[in-house]
Amino acid sequence: MAVCEIWDVRGRLDHPIDYAENPEKTANPNYSETDLQALVDVMEYATNQDKTEQRFFVTGVNCDPASAREEMMIAKVQWNDESEIICYHGFQSFKSGEVTPKQAHEIGVRLAQRMWGDRFQVIVATHLNTDCLHNHFVVNSVSFMDGKHYHDNKANLRLLRQRSDELCREYALSVIEHPSGRKKPYALYQAEKNGMPTRDNVARQAVDEAISKSFTLKDFDRQMAEMGYQVRFDPNRKYWTIMGKGWKRPKRLYKLGENYTNERIMERIRENSYAVKFSRFAGPQKPIPVYRLKGTLNGAKKIGGLRGLYLHYCYRLGILPKNRKQNYARLHYLLKDDLMKMEVISQETRLLCRNRIDTVEQLCSYKESLETEMADLLQKRKGLYSQSRKMGSEEKEAIRSQLSDLSKRLRVIRKEVKLCEGIEARNDTLKEKLKTIRADEEQQRKELMTNEHKRRSGRTDRPNELGGI
Repeated sequence: MAVCEIWDVRGRLDHPIDYAENPEKTANPNYSETDLQALVDVMEYATNQDKTEQRFFVTGVNCDPASAREEMMIAKVQWNDESEIICYHGFQSFKSGEVTPKQAHEIGVRLAQRMWGDRFQVIVATHLNTDCLHNHFVVNSVSFMDGKHYHDNKANLRLLRQRSDELCREYALSVIEHPSGRKKPYALYQAEKNGMPTRDNVARQAVDEAISKSFTLKDFDRQMAEMGYQVRFDPNRKYWTIMGKGWKRPKRLYKLGENYTNERIMERIRENSYAVKFSRFAGPQKPIPVYRLKGTLNGAKKIGGLRGLYLHYCYRLGILPKNRKQNYARLHYLLKDDLMKMEVISQETRLLCRNRIDTVEQLCSYKESLETEMADLLQKRKGLYSQSRKMGSEEKEAIRSQLSDLSKRLRVIRKEVKLCEGIEARNDTLKEKLKTIRADEEQQRKELMTNEHKRRSGRTDRPNELGGI
């Protein structure tokens, strides 16, 4: 059984190629270094190809993996390609235990040849770092033959899956005969897998809390409204729906899981009892130690600017303090929108604190220094590439080590530049969100005080029920 998908890539051509050719993912764990060297020597003598190609299950179709970037860029320049889409990145994943690394790579190369081999340059890399072996395809967006673009549409995706299934049958592998259901977005799948809060997780948490405090559907509706959700129990509709503030469309409750169908929600509410629940008397509380410190905090400097903004926002999201138990269902709806971005916001906060950046000017200055360093490293790497073409195999190894170090540093710099761009784009948005949240909280506080005042001062003209006693 093989699952296939493909998507367009915009930005830098080397990013998908670096990911596909990552030695940590493509290295074969079944061979020792001695076996690999012997195998490499024989294959290098017979095929005159670079040893890393055989070692790491990386193959080029209509291009050499060692110079794939340059060859793809030459095709783009030759045909004056100026499209934002620089390439396509696809994968073919096999069922665990069905294929060997060699078979998986062979199938991947044959699929690339059948699908794109007559017109496009493709890198095929087999990743062995997970239980499910999978091939990665990096396809140049423009054809080297006629300059026309590849189109990632439904017809081509169907053709890719059809040809993959044909190859699986040739190799006696299982095939999904009647696929059904819509797939979950990859970002959502990864977030749920890693235990990160998502819109669905937070909605489940809200529904569970509301059910635990409800005895009727009316109670349930009121509890959900307090947490910013609207639930519709329309008798004319087959499915109940939930909709949070800021959502563009409602979601059917049954899609949250088996415990959230109409019937199951009613059962869970009926399981709650009106009976009074008794609890044990609270034990004696431990005395809280009180420490008196000499001096004052008047001289303490308050963190403001970008650092203060991000630290406060992390506190609101529940990222800070560490190991804090956060009820995401009770968060303001504007904060819920950023739950999926918690990791990025945390990285941006760490960058600001690590470099003590408090103003936009300091941020721009730091970003410019990174870009200058990146330009220097790219120029240096270009020179090393030129040197390596004129050297022997032993000298190439030393240069490859330098290239590896340069590439690692470039990855760090590009990541930090991207974080700086994210802070620039997010800065004003966070300020506006916090301003709106504070206004809503103030309005809610005033309403609570007004309601409490009415409750305490209401019904003062009623007759004396105690008969004057």
